[in-house]
Amino acid sequence: MRAWGLVRRALFLYVFFVMVTLQVVFSLVMAGADFDPSWMVFIVPAVAPLSLTAWRLYVEWETFERWHLEPFWGWLGGALVMFGLWALSYFVVGAVTDPSEARLLPVTLDRFVPFRPEWVFIYLCVYPFFLLPFFRAPRNSVIHRLVIGYIVMLAVSYTIFLLMPVTYDRPLVAEPAPDFSRWALAIVQGKDPPWNCLPSTHCAVSLLAALALCESGRAVGVWAILTALAIAASTVFTKQHYIVDVLSGFALAGVVWWTLRWIWRNPGYVPEPARHLIEADEGAKGHEELTEDNACWICSAD
Repeated sequence: MRAWGLVRRALFLYVFFVMVTLQVVFSLVMAGADFDPSWMVFIVPAVAPLSLTAWRLYVEWETFERWHLEPFWGWLGGALVMFGLWALSYFVVGAVTDPSEARLLPVTLDRFVPFRPEWVFIYLCVYPFFLLPFFRAPRNSVIHRLVIGYIVMLAVSYTIFLLMPVTYDRPLVAEPAPDFSRWALAIVQGKDPPWNCLPSTHCAVSLLAALALCESGRAVGVWAILTALAIAASTVFTKQHYIVDVLSGFALAGVVWWTLRWIWRNPGYVPEPARHLIEADEGAKGHEELTEDNACWICSAD
């Protein structure tokens, strides 16, 4: 139990500190700093988060049991499978979409938003953010709702991408990139199909992850909601998405999460197999002792 608690806490800290490092880099770049990409590709994903993770693990050495969650393959396997499904299906949908069928939307409020490549570092936070709730959720019920929410949100989004593809006429970064921000954004632009726009899965994923993290405690919940809002802003400032993409992504995530919340409170309305899953979650919850640190709050269904 202690070993898996250590593994789970280490994964949470590492992913969390990757996000914090990206946020710090963003703040420094916005203040006028610039960095050599050849150094930063080691510092951002490895040196800084691994060092901070090692420090926190040393500080918390006696408390790893509290982060253990059975079964381990539920949170670890769920994280790996869902991340792979998200990434693979996104690029498959982008590859099979005919770019000539993608339509541009009218640019309204978007014209008043400046192009700020520095926001790419917040934009990149969505990838570790996707994983974070799996390593912090206090109960399996949260992970179950998160997995179902991700699957439903992705299925709806990708269906819309295929049937009604929307594209954005993105300002391309010149080569070679003149600074670290544009260097990072050029990589994003080179990998991201410009016609997977409406709704923004970037924003939908961020809000779903944030709402799941809200069930882990007030402090982490506030940070998660603010991070989701910042990621949404980054999609507009980097000209990866229209404002309407952001709003539709948030709306989709909100409807999915609150619907699942209602279902977990009213299992009698769902088919028998799903009812067994919910009842098992409720039974397990009855044997858990919630502390102030992991008590549910505004978006809890338990």
